[in-house]
Amino acid sequence: TILEGPMHTSATLIFKTFPQHLGALQNMNLPMPILGVALAPKHRSLLGITIDSFHHTFITMIIRECQKKSIFYLGLALLFSITLVLLQRDHDLLHFPSVRTTNDPVTKSTTGQPRTALPGPKQTVLPEASLKALQNQTLGFEKVYVINLPKRTDKLDAIRLSASVTGFNFDVIAGQNGSDMSPKAMPGPFKNGPMRDSVVGCWRSHMQAAHNIVNNRLSSALIFEDDADWDISFRSQLLNFATGSQWLLNTPSGSTPHSPYGDDWDLLWLGHCALAPIKTDPRRVLFENDPSTTPWIHRFNMGEIPDMTHYDNTTRIVYASDGGTCLYAYALSYRGAQKILFHLSMSYYHRPVDFGIHDMCHDHSRGFRCIGVFPQIVDSHRGAGSSSKDSDISKGKEMDRKKGFSYNIVRSTRLNVGHLILGEEDKIESQWPGEVPELKGPVKVSFREKFGE
Repeated sequence: TILEGPMHTSATLIFKTFPQHLGALQNMNLPMPILGVALAPKHRSLLGITIDSFHHTFITMIIRECQKKSIFYLGLALLFSITLVLLQRDHDLLHFPSVRTTNDPVTKSTTGQPRTALPGPKQTVLPEASLKALQNQTLGFEKVYVINLPKRTDKLDAIRLSASVTGFNFDVIAGQNGSDMSPKAMPGPFKNGPMRDSVVGCWRSHMQAAHNIVNNRLSSALIFEDDADWDISFRSQLLNFATGSQWLLNTPSGSTPHSPYGDDWDLLWLGHCALAPIKTDPRRVLFENDPSTTPWIHRFNMGEIPDMTHYDNTTRIVYASDGGTCLYAYALSYRGAQKILFHLSMSYYHRPVDFGIHDMCHDHSRGFRCIGVFPQIVDSHRGAGSSSKDSDISKGKEMDRKKGFSYNIVRSTRLNVGHLILGEEDKIESQWPGEVPELKGPVKVSFREKFGE
């Protein structure tokens, strides 16, 4: 019936020009016979042959040609299918969550300021694929790294044990000793002094993390320092953080971004000792009634933090960050790692590494997009015993501790690891018993677009 209607006249003319070339037609590919079979009844003699002879001629040709070429086409189809599978696999493994097409309105700004939201509502509930990714052995990132000086096997053992009870794996990046580095390998003249070698070594260790991401073409990686600690509810905290980051990154409602934390980010700052918000960006994602939130009186920070006077003692927020200090835990996307290497290793630089990453977030002309959380969900641990073990960078007054502690963490994984190994959940201890209220009901999530909401 395809020759009924507007296409009839042109099709009739085409078919009328071919009768004298029937022999040529028989050597053509399949479309012409298929069209011939589809002729309306009143046009089936257009070629000057009966429909029966038409069918016989062309069907015989089809069978003969298919027999000759079936193996070839089958192999070609199989090769094509395998190629598609491999391409899809490469896309899944090597997608870069912060890289989109230039036509995407979310990414046209390179200033680091909030992008224009896509039309329609933004994501407020994580899609199933994001929830599943957050449950994997690398916490929703493609890789997890821990920076550890080879001589500090004590720290490596402790964080390996903490990761095991939390349910994630990590690879080790060997920390660098600044005294082993050639001045020619440094991007600038680091200031001489008693801490110079430690500062240089720390800088190079974090550059190595960025280097590994780029070298291995990882879509993202989470990087810990080896004294990091987190709450026993760390996975739930990451789920909340992902909800906030997807919304801040203007993820369209109902869509599934490549990364469970959203697309178009450079750095996610999870563990710090201060993290400022972008003053011109009022957006906040609030998680109220959160029992893992550090009470005000026990919050310890060393720099600018968000104004939390509008919120109660059990509220944590996720927001666009203008920079911070301390690098206990942070994630880099592939593009973020590229920018870090360019600005802090290839370009002129000679300061502590966290100062440089602060500047990356603060200098919006670099197009470095940072998302943060406060109170922080990762901080540093100070173990029992001599305080000289605390840091390989700074040296404070030496003292002996009977019990370790962690900054800004309510139910420390390190302090409860013995109970977690034995499955003694009823014995989990808070660092501040009696000061964290017993909360009932789920964590309440809300999204604020403007100041004062």
